[in-house]
Amino acid sequence: MKIRIVDTDSAFDALEEPWNQLSDKAAPNLFSSFDYVRTAWKHFRSPDDRLYILVLSEAESVVGIAPFYIGIERYGRWGLPYRTMRWIATWEGDRPRLLVEGNEEMFWEEILCFLGRERDSCEVVDLVEQPVDGPEGRGWSFLSRFGWYWEKEPDAIDYYISLEGSWDDYLKGLSSETRGQWRRKARRLSFIPGNYAMERISDKRDLQTALDRFVRLERSGWKAEAGIGVGKNKRHLAFYGDLLVRLTGKGQATVHFLTSSGEDVAGWICFIQRDVVYFRHTAYSPAYAAYSPGILIQAEIIQELFRESYRELDLLGMRDDGTEPRHKTGWATGKRETVHLTAYRVASRLLPLVIAKRLKHVLMRRAGKIKPN
Repeated sequence: MKIRIVDTDSAFDALEEPWNQLSDKAAPNLFSSFDYVRTAWKHFRSPDDRLYILVLSEAESVVGIAPFYIGIERYGRWGLPYRTMRWIATWEGDRPRLLVEGNEEMFWEEILCFLGRERDSCEVVDLVEQPVDGPEGRGWSFLSRFGWYWEKEPDAIDYYISLEGSWDDYLKGLSSETRGQWRRKARRLSFIPGNYAMERISDKRDLQTALDRFVRLERSGWKAEAGIGVGKNKRHLAFYGDLLVRLTGKGQATVHFLTSSGEDVAGWICFIQRDVVYFRHTAYSPAYAAYSPGILIQAEIIQELFRESYRELDLLGMRDDGTEPRHKTGWATGKRETVHLTAYRVASRLLPLVIAKRLKHVLMRRAGKIKPN
């Protein structure tokens, strides 16, 4: 097997066909798809960022793609520059993974051997939201064999809903508190003049209007003050506009609205990768906050998905801030834990940092603050 580097936009674009073919064979992951990664690179890269996609080939066939980029950071009092390799899908993505036909652990080993030879590539590898049990369910201990110092810490928890079975069976499996809250809020909203209705937009021609409506909902509520969401700034808005155009043209995105008397009450943006639907962004009007419109539109969409042929609804990850995300845990049928992996090249300018980190680790373990691996 052979690894090559793709580091120009033109070479990136030339990968589209083999990338899509590989996506069809690999486990569904929208955030490793060509459309997502290409759009993220277009809108979020900085002038100093270097494209660093690693393509694994066997004979003439592409069997693995690692969508990375390398950015420049600075360390210490004197601002020592060093290079960090990250997922392109770290930008607005969720649980980015290698795209590979076959054994993912094997591809990681190929990548680390390659980086060992390419000593001028990077000093740090930063991998967010990786599966806690490793790429093949055997953990991450294999990483320690390749001349890097690794750190691991808990990362986001991903919640999901299995869409196997029926809506009625799913509803019976929820807690009485979740069912009761949903029914009370739905009944209360149905009593207001005009009742309420659902609208689903998937036509590319209606997309810009749908996006404008969604952003108006965002800007009417708490997300505007928090500086988050689709419309947080021009760059994010342009990214989502481009991404939705790409995805709706392939039947991979929908925008849903909960309306009352012709007024938008709440909205959801959903992405689709084969048999998996992703709940990406939500917004609601503060004028209807007492009705919990986010919960109502979520329940309506889930009910609709049970009537279709999807396997899973991915509610996406959340980092633990000490509070339970009831809008996810109350409706989820399962969860996936992730870890944040950071690697430091031992034989590099960061050697003093590696020594300090190792010493700190030893002292904390002796003090009983961490458990031995």
